[in-house]
Amino acid sequence: MVIYIDVLLIENIIVNTFLLYITTQAVKVKVKFKYIIISGIIGSTYIFTLIYPKIKFLSSIPFKILAALIMILIVFRDKKIINIIKELFIFILFSMMLAGLCMFLQESGGINSEFGILINRFSYKYLLISIMIIYITISRLIIYIKDRREISSLIYDIVITTKNSEVKIKSFLDTGNGLREPVTNLPVILVEKIKFSHFDLSDYDKFYIPYRMADGSSGNLVGFKPEKIKINIGDNEEEKEAIIALCNNKLSCINEYQGLLSRGII
Repeated sequence: MVIYIDVLLIENIIVNTFLLYITTQAVKVKVKFKYIIISGIIGSTYIFTLIYPKIKFLSSIPFKILAALIMILIVFRDKKIINIIKELFIFILFSMMLAGLCMFLQESGGINSEFGILINRFSYKYLLISIMIIYITISRLIIYIKDRREISSLIYDIVITTKNSEVKIKSFLDTGNGLREPVTNLPVILVEKIKFSHFDLSDYDKFYIPYRMADGSSGNLVGFKPEKIKINIGDNEEEKEAIIALCNNKLSCINEYQGLLSRGII
């Protein structure tokens, strides 16, 4: 029997990725898809324990559970023992169900249709792999479209009027951002500095806004109070008071928006 290692590895990567993906959906935990792929690739190397006699002892049940545990830890990166046990149990359960389905199809020797036609030499393996790929692809597309729709609903058009000009930008409502200027207690709108490249901050009183990031880092933002701020909310245009703080970094990697609104604005 001829075994193509590259084909075997690719098949196992797809199967592992699928099993890990549906495990994340079953436990309803959002993880980065790259961790699922990395774990699937690492887990696929376990197939060598079934090919090479010298390391065949690693294919025993305790080592299989250990390999599954490593894959789960890579994906979920969870430190709670009870969560790890639950995720591991579900992953193993899905693996056993898939293995049982494969054995059933193999023993059947074909597929009978409702018209009584028997398809001999049917490659159930590639059918299942195709279904896995289609499922992951469609599921990721649905999640992407849903996320884009949710993000779009939180993007507002705003017009910032200064002494010399008007600046129109799109701003994302960051509901977790409650940043306020401590003296005036006005909410802060964070805007990319490049949008005010022509702007002379010396024409305005400066405000220093202390901030603290989730990773523990902190600092001060320099801001100013413009003449007027208008925000399009639905079909209405509302005038708001806020402090504009300028930042050097891009706020959106695909340039969807150039500002961040704090929850006190809307």
